[in-house]
Amino acid sequence: MGTCEKIICIGTLILCPLRANDQIMEISVLASGSKGNCVYIESDGCALLVDAGRSAKELLGTKTKQGRLGESGGCADKVEGILVTHEHGDHIKGLAAVGNKLKKPVYGTVGTMDAFLRQRTGPVRFPVQTVKPGSQYKIGDFQVEPFAVSHDATEPCGYLISEGSTRLCYCTDTGIVTESMMSVISRADGVILESNHCPDMLRSGPYPEFLKRRISGNRGHLSNHDAAAVLRELGDSIHLAILAHLSEENNEPSLALSTAQEGLSLHAESVEIFAASTIDLNEKAPVRKMKGSCREICTDECWRYRFNL
Repeated sequence: MGTCEKIICIGTLILCPLRANDQIMEISVLASGSKGNCVYIESDGCALLVDAGRSAKELLGTKTKQGRLGESGGCADKVEGILVTHEHGDHIKGLAAVGNKLKKPVYGTVGTMDAFLRQRTGPVRFPVQTVKPGSQYKIGDFQVEPFAVSHDATEPCGYLISEGSTRLCYCTDTGIVTESMMSVISRADGVILESNHCPDMLRSGPYPEFLKRRISGNRGHLSNHDAAAVLRELGDSIHLAILAHLSEENNEPSLALSTAQEGLSLHAESVEIFAASTIDLNEKAPVRKMKGSCREICTDECWRYRFNL
């Protein structure tokens, strides 16, 4: 295959080569964007969910229909817990129903879980456990380390998730990346990183000015250029970068991808990059760039793609 061939990809994909003597971590983005966020992470027979911003029916399915988790190749019975980043609706919309169905612990900061429980009107049939940024917690076979982020929520956080020597960092919904955040992100082998908007599209777009200021502010969302700056600093210390939480109005998957490639510069050929978009899939398909290639366009839904780290 030539290094700049364009390939149309359909089906379940393994995007990263396995590294000898390392624990395999499998990742599926079940939802990403302002209409809902959820990521499934599996390793050595157990799994975690990060956020549950879509309905339980969409994520877990019903008696007669398989949900996104099953379609991705995941297994609900393997889930040991749900990590929550913050209490905004696109991250907790389905949390109560998913938690009640799985009956597994839900983890979040004190501020996040207090806000969730205040919003909840129905029964909660699962354990609620609080975590503190900077501390480490054992959940199944995973080691989980929350870290503070900068977003207009009560006590938002990201997560560094480890299994054996393999580390994945989940960092979305933050207006800036501080030095202390970067010190956590730089320990990861792969990153799920917000690439929310193109500044030019946001400026010229239909949003009211107060919302534009919120999105672009220090407690808003990372732009494509912000994400590229993080990737530039990481270089080839990572093997996988999943660009997440893309705006439907103010971004394009291909634009997020190309900006990330520019940030990685000479390291782009050694890093798998995926722009996870679950909006208007017929017109805005997810975009993936393989090592050593220019670009590949994925025409299928992003939750059907599984990544090995």
